Amino acid sequence: MASFNLITDQDIIKGFCTDSSNYPGYAEALVRPKSVSEVIEIVKEANSKKIPITTIGNRSSLTGSAAALGGWILDTSQMTKILEINTKEKFAIAEPGMMLSDLKKTILEQGVFYAPDPTSEKECFFGGSIATNASGSRTFKYGSTRKYVRALEVVLASGEVLNLRKPEIEKNTFGYLPFQNMVDIFVGSEGTLGIITKIEVELLEKPENFFGGMAFFKTLNEALDFVINVRSELTHKISAITPRAIELFDCHGLNIIKPDSTFKIPEPAQAAIFFEQEYKAEEFESILNNWVSFLEKNKAIVDDTIIADVPKQQEELRELRHKVPSHLFEEGGKFTRDGGGKVSTDWSVPIKRIHEIIDYAQKLTKDARINEPVIYGHIGNGHPHYNFIAKDSAEKKQILEVVHRTCQQVVLLGGTIAAEHGIGKIKKDFVKYQYPQTVINAMKSLKYSLDPNGIMAPGNMF
Repeated sequence: MASFNLITDQDIIKGFCTDSSNYPGYAEALVRPKSVSEVIEIVKEANSKKIPITTIGNRSSLTGSAAALGGWILDTSQMTKILEINTKEKFAIAEPGMMLSDLKKTILEQGVFYAPDPTSEKECFFGGSIATNASGSRTFKYGSTRKYVRALEVVLASGEVLNLRKPEIEKNTFGYLPFQNMVDIFVGSEGTLGIITKIEVELLEKPENFFGGMAFFKTLNEALDFVINVRSELTHKISAITPRAIELFDCHGLNIIKPDSTFKIPEPAQAAIFFEQEYKAEEFESILNNWVSFLEKNKAIVDDTIIADVPKQQEELRELRHKVPSHLFEEGGKFTRDGGGKVSTDWSVPIKRIHEIIDYAQKLTKDARINEPVIYGHIGNGHPHYNFIAKDSAEKKQILEVVHRTCQQVVLLGGTIAAEHGIGKIKKDFVKYQYPQTVINAMKSLKYSLDPNGIMAPGNMF
């Protein structure tokens, strides 16, 4: 007889069946393990009966990946231990159920720094950020989550536990390249290969200081040119500025944040760039002067540039950035009953192609005679979010046609259809644009070699 508690009360289960995408989920039962031994027991029981398992964190996913399609929901919220923070060797080990922002705060209080910063860090679990290879505004400097994952403990569908670690050797010619580092296979696998029960991540030295800023531009194209020039100068190591974050607001994004901003947003502004810059105390004035000079050279409305060098102002700027997706989520929710809602994109292109793809997407939107999207987000990585609001199912269908055609062009330009949110259940139709069917079949083969009965996160990715 199983020792774990199987919750079958549908009034409880319904609260765990979907995620922030509002994808409709359902399940027969909910399990909430407190240890890896319980996870093993649960998985063995489910696998023997071929019962699907959807592993969830705090359900902040925007792709339906945390929405169950029957079977059992495995909730990781009871696995919240920080097992070690090693400030000398700079690593931390923790279980998957801790809120990412809480973990980062605890690490920072120890004088070290965990770099990944998903916009949803106050709403997502540590394990979920690993399972989706989450990124954020500071990805511009620091890279995405995968870069910092050193080791994983993973429970497979059979109940077998894999303890995986990134190799530290400098040379290796044995085996196919992905299998030389199995950690990377599980980071971003969206729960389809196994259940992550313990994570070790690399930490960095805590930055001494930073300031946030927002620079305004009279046109979207000028803001994009600014970003291209930042990247170009950084690539050639000639830039006097070294931002850790470069984020875009288009005119619609500015209209969303304007009512809640205590900062002045100038009337001529049709776009803005949010940025963050690290510095040492003695460097502040020179770095600030470098920013002013660079902004002047790149047609910013310099006199109205916002500089936030105290924590309260810095937090407000970051909250304004978060306000855009929050507002759009709320706005989209008003139309879900009529088959509409928020339709978001997650594509990315090489930065040199950013004008090309935005012009292409804007022409498609105009030709389709649909409302303009809000364009915002991680422009420094060639990764703007296009968020549409569909009033009903007919408009949603038109928008999706535009998104599909945009994604096809994205791939032709050397980009990706999913830069940070993953595929989940909502974006499966886009996978065919990214990979030939032969490659998709190879990925499926890997899944079914680790999960022969297909119980892990059915419906995600494939």
